[in-house]
Amino acid sequence: MAERDPLQQASRSVALRVGATTALVVLVAIVGAAVLFDRQQQSEVRGRTETTARTADDVVDAPPGTWLARISGPTHEVTRTMPPDLAAAVVATGSDVSGATSYDVDGRTWPAWVDRRSDGTYVAVYDIRLHSGEEQRLVVSTAVAGGLGVLLAALTGLLAGRRAVRPLGEAMELQRQFVADASHELRTPLAVISTRAQLLRRHVAADASGREGDPAAARRLAEVDQLVHDTQAMADVVSDLLLSAQLEHVDEAAEKVDLAGLASEVVTSLGPYAAERGVTLVDEGASAGERCLVQGVAPSLRRSVLALVDNAIAHSEPGSRVEVRSSAGDGLVRVDVVDHGHGVDVEDVERLTRRFSRGDGASGGRRVGLGLALVTQIVRSHGGRLDVTETPGGGATFTLVIPAAHA
Repeated sequence: MAERDPLQQASRSVALRVGATTALVVLVAIVGAAVLFDRQQQSEVRGRTETTARTADDVVDAPPGTWLARISGPTHEVTRTMPPDLAAAVVATGSDVSGATSYDVDGRTWPAWVDRRSDGTYVAVYDIRLHSGEEQRLVVSTAVAGGLGVLLAALTGLLAGRRAVRPLGEAMELQRQFVADASHELRTPLAVISTRAQLLRRHVAADASGREGDPAAARRLAEVDQLVHDTQAMADVVSDLLLSAQLEHVDEAAEKVDLAGLASEVVTSLGPYAAERGVTLVDEGASAGERCLVQGVAPSLRRSVLALVDNAIAHSEPGSRVEVRSSAGDGLVRVDVVDHGHGVDVEDVERLTRRFSRGDGASGGRRVGLGLALVTQIVRSHGGRLDVTETPGGGATFTLVIPAAHA
């Protein structure tokens, strides 16, 4: 259910980068070695054919890898092992050139050197097949060595990547554990503070009701109301921190969850809260026959839908509506939470899904805290995503998109 471990992704990324870099270096080395070998061989061939042509006395004692031809007027002699077609080309044109030359015969270019003397013309031809064979063996051996080098580099990169990210993983685990422990320890005193604040409000409210028209009593009641609200907000933040720390580490069994039914439960639960704020909360449900089943953890999914509906109510004007729609299709299940409030700027979407972030004034000052960040984290842990679009006519539409459960 959870996303792939980011530390494993980092290790694989390091390995892939090291392997790709090594492969590039090996490829450049192979190409460079081939070019250097070719130039060196050309220079060596030129020197060998020139020396052979200038020092030859007959065509019998040709050095290994070269052939000789002697042309004197209408008569000629060639080394017995020279290919017939090449010999014919040498005899036909040998007396017309001088110095370095070549012959294109049988699909190959044969390097040669022509030395014109008083007693005849001597032509030395190099057997280019030797050069081609050596070059091919060089390329094959370099490629094999390079392939082994790439594999070794990738393995080394994987090991190095794991070693490099291990301290980061340990630090992240310590940080997660600290946040979880701190949040867990803070929940009890915050619950006590919240309870005492509510008891204090009852006393202040009773005192204010006996002093109708007293501005001081009304101000005290307003301050205590704000205190109750602030303690509840702090408790919500601590709960969100705890859930965020434990979300991908708690081994909860995944099950098939009816996302449409879960959304209906959330609408029923938040109905009185919406009515208190003058907002009409409507559950439009799913179409008849649609199965909105996903594979996941029901409490986490319910928390994500609850956060979106709560957010929509909080940013809707009295008298407006918030619609919750469920649908399934193309292997996906969707839950749309549509409000007609302040709307949301597209540029603010990324900021709104970060922890402790707030949109700007154009976005209606979307709430501060972990709410939308947690929704994003929960949805991603289920292989889905959170889409945010503008509601036609004003407002924002938050859509949970999660892969449907296999039948």
